[in-house]
Amino acid sequence: MGMGEPLNNYQNVLTTCRALINRKLWNLAYNHVTVSTVGVPSKMKALTRDLPEVNLALSLHAPNQRMREEIVPSARGTPIESLIEALDEHMMAIFRQRRRDAGNPQGDQDVTSSSEGISAEEDEFNEEERVSASKKKRAMIEYVMLTGDTSTIEAAHQLGQLCKGRHLVVNLIPYNKTNVKDKLSCPSEDQMQEFRNIVSSYGSFCTIRRTMGADIAGACGQLVVEEEEKKQKAILDIEDYGSTGKTQGVVGKKQKRSTAITRKATQSEQLDNEDNLLKVEEEDPLIWKLKVATGIAVVGLVVSSTLLLLQKRKR
Repeated sequence: MGMGEPLNNYQNVLTTCRALINRKLWNLAYNHVTVSTVGVPSKMKALTRDLPEVNLALSLHAPNQRMREEIVPSARGTPIESLIEALDEHMMAIFRQRRRDAGNPQGDQDVTSSSEGISAEEDEFNEEERVSASKKKRAMIEYVMLTGDTSTIEAAHQLGQLCKGRHLVVNLIPYNKTNVKDKLSCPSEDQMQEFRNIVSSYGSFCTIRRTMGADIAGACGQLVVEEEEKKQKAILDIEDYGSTGKTQGVVGKKQKRSTAITRKATQSEQLDNEDNLLKVEEEDPLIWKLKVATGIAVVGLVVSSTLLLLQKRKR
């Protein structure tokens, strides 16, 4: 996530996914591997053909083409309907294969050819099949909730209508507020619940993602901004201190204060050392005798051990 469009690096992503689900390598379950995309229909269909078992998440974020192009610039030239069609194909790919295996006339073809190769009979699924496929959560829509046109009641109806009859999974993601140039915000909890209920009324399985870490600025998208702000602040502080005579005077005062503190610390250390020497001198003479005897014993042990080893070597 956040590393660019995966499907524009298709072959490497495909190789990685196969390694993750390979029993001799990572041995992850298919439903634990999800490819997230902003929407490349041809590559989405290719993934359905090559790896229909893994999850596919579409970052939609808007209910119609006009709104989507405003917040997702790469959406220009890619009709939103084609994305929903490709996502629906991925969700129903396994059921389509089962039909072919059960004796469909086109059963000798590959599991998921392009949409042009899917007959009308294959493309029709009853509600029970779609509900069953939806529960697998193999295909889902990611929709960030932003205060504005994309989170209105009208937008909820448009999104529901767009997914109507498909039983797609729609995941509403509350926006985690950050200190950025564009002052974005998240709708209220009540508004998101109403939005979810409307989308669900059209037959989609709609949920609101639980946000964790927002209270400490540690939620998704917040940590990077916090770190960047700290770095920028540090740079500005350094530049400010060397820019004017006034700030240079402040630096001089800070330096003097720091020097005074250092001198005090040095004097304190010297006093501590003197105290330690006095304590040593005041120790019981018997302790000194024991220390000297212990040192002589250690030296004697080392010397005797060395002589013993030399005699053994001569023999």
